[in-house]
Amino acid sequence: MAKKAKTKTKTKVAAKAGTTSKKTSKVIAVKSVKARKPAAKKAARKTTRRSSADVAKLQKAVIKGLKSGKSAEALAAEFGISKPYIYVLKNKG
Repeated sequence: MAKKAKTKTKTKVAAKAGTTSKKTSKVIAVKSVKARKPAAKKAARKTTRRSSADVAKLQKAVIKGLKSGKSAEALAAEFGISKPYIYVLKNKG
């Protein structure tokens, strides 16, 4: 009984052709030519510099607010600062 030899068929992709390697004659992958859209960013706010006295007042107000049971989200909205900055002020002292 004779075994049939398997033949490999090469399929070509209808995209930009890749360059072939000189050593192995294999096709080297080519990056996609489609441009990616950049991720949507929030509008940058102008940062305000606070004096140390202002930060101290803000810190006392944040600690007082957290002890009274307000959420960090509510305090952030009230003082116009970010939620992570609430935790920074809380743990600073």
